[in-house]
Amino acid sequence: MSPKLLKDIISELNELLSGSIISKIHQSDERNIILRIFARGREERLIISAHHKYPRIHLTEAVFYNPPSPLRFCAYLRSRITNARIEEFRQKDDERVLEVALARKHDEIIEKFTLIAELTGKSSNIILVDESGIVLDAIRYFPPDGSLRVVMPGVVLEPLPPHKEAFRQEEFPKEPYITWNEATDAYYSSFIKEEEFISERNRFRRVALDAEKKLKKKLLNLNGDKDRAEREREFSKLGDILIYNLNKMKRGMKEVELDDYTVYPPEKVKVALDEKLSPKENAEKYFKRSKKAKTALNLLKDRIPQVETDIEYMGNVLYEIEAARNREDLRLIEDELAKGGYVKKMPEEAGHIKEEEKKAEPIRRYTSSEGFEILCGKSGAGNDMIVQRHAANEDIWFHIAHMPGSHVLIKVAGRAKELTKKTIEEAAALAAWHSKAQNAGKVEVIYAEAKHVRKPKGAKPGMVTVKEHKSILVRPKGME
Repeated sequence: MSPKLLKDIISELNELLSGSIISKIHQSDERNIILRIFARGREERLIISAHHKYPRIHLTEAVFYNPPSPLRFCAYLRSRITNARIEEFRQKDDERVLEVALARKHDEIIEKFTLIAELTGKSSNIILVDESGIVLDAIRYFPPDGSLRVVMPGVVLEPLPPHKEAFRQEEFPKEPYITWNEATDAYYSSFIKEEEFISERNRFRRVALDAEKKLKKKLLNLNGDKDRAEREREFSKLGDILIYNLNKMKRGMKEVELDDYTVYPPEKVKVALDEKLSPKENAEKYFKRSKKAKTALNLLKDRIPQVETDIEYMGNVLYEIEAARNREDLRLIEDELAKGGYVKKMPEEAGHIKEEEKKAEPIRRYTSSEGFEILCGKSGAGNDMIVQRHAANEDIWFHIAHMPGSHVLIKVAGRAKELTKKTIEEAAALAAWHSKAQNAGKVEVIYAEAKHVRKPKGAKPGMVTVKEHKSILVRPKGME
C-alpha cells in the first residue's frame, strides 16, 4: 500500500469511524486482524493486514475465517481494546505507517492505546503500545538476536529505520461514485483470492501426496510380507523332513543335512535348527511357521488389492487437485478428503464460503453437437453421482484408460437409434480432456453401456468396476 493511497484511506476512515466503538476483534491467520466497528448505527469491518506482499488497511465487505479459539494476538487485543473508542487515524511522517489512537474506560480510568500498522512489505507488523510507547503485544515479534529493531512486549518501540524495500504502487481505477476504501477492497480481493486458492490447493496436494507415499510404503511392506510368507509356506516340507529323520538329530545342533524323501530320488537338504529345541520341537516350529504363513497369505490376498485400489484412488484425488480451477472445485475436494479422514473440514459457519458454492453440483453439463446431454464429474463425489444417480442402463459411460480422470456420461434418453460415432467421439475426447492425459496426443478411452458399470459397496469415491467395455483412440478436446 503506497503512502498516497494510505493517506486517502485515512482521510475517509477519520470521516467515517472517528468516535466509533470497536465491538469485536477477529484474527483470521498470522497476518490479518479484522476489527468490527459500530459506527453511526451500523457495523463496519476494518481489515489491518501485515501481509508480506499485500500489506493494507481498509474497510471490507469480505467475511474472513474466524478460528474456533482466538490466536494469541487476537486474544490480547480483545482483553485490552474491545469497546475502545477510536479517537483518530493518523499517518506517521507520510510513510506506510498508520496509527489508530484508542481510548477505553476501565474502572473509572481512561486508558490510552495506539494500534500501529506498519505496512512495509516483508517486515509488516501490527503493534499495540500504551501511552508511554511501550509495546504491549504485536502480531510479529522481532527479538534482540538478529533484529535491527526490537519488537517485543515490554520494550519501548523505536522508530522504524529508513526503509528501502520496494512496494507495490497501486494503479487501479477509482470510479467517482465509490470510496477509496471500496476501490481498495475490490482491488486487493482478486490478489488475495488467488493467493488463498493457490495456498489451499497446495495444502490439499501435500495431504494427498503424503497419503499416497504412506500407501506406497504400505504396499511395499505388504509385498515383502507376501514374499516371506510364500517362502515360509513351504516350511511344512522341512518339518516333514525333520520328522522322517528324528533319530539323526539331537538337541544343540544348529544345522543338519538330511535326506529329502519327498522327492525321488531323495536329495540332500540342509535344515537350520534352533539349538535350544529338541528335534521334534524344531519340526513343530517349522509346521507352525508354515501354518502362520498360509494364514498371512489368505489375509494378504485381500489387503494388497485394497491398498493398490487406494493408491489408484489417491492418484485420482491428485488429478482433481491439479485440475481445480476455483474455490468451488476445492470445496468439492475438501469434502472428499474430509469424508476419507485425510483433513479436518473448516466449519462452514466460520468460513468464507458463499452459500451458492456450498450447494454447487459436482458435475459439469455439456451438449453434444447432435443435441445429446453429456455429464462430466468434477470430483469423486461427482463421478459417483453420475454412476449411481444419473446413469440409466442405455446411457454410455466413458473414462480415460489406465490413468486418473473424470467419469463422462452420454444421456441417451430414448434416442439410441440417433446416437452416432460423432457423439461417441466427442464424449470420448471430453473424457480425455478431463483427465491426466489432457495435453497428450491420441489416447485410449474406454466406454461401456452404463448397465455394465458398477460401484462396489464400500469403494472409495469415483472407483467403479466395468464388466464389459470397448475402447477408442481420440485426441483430448473440451467442450463449451
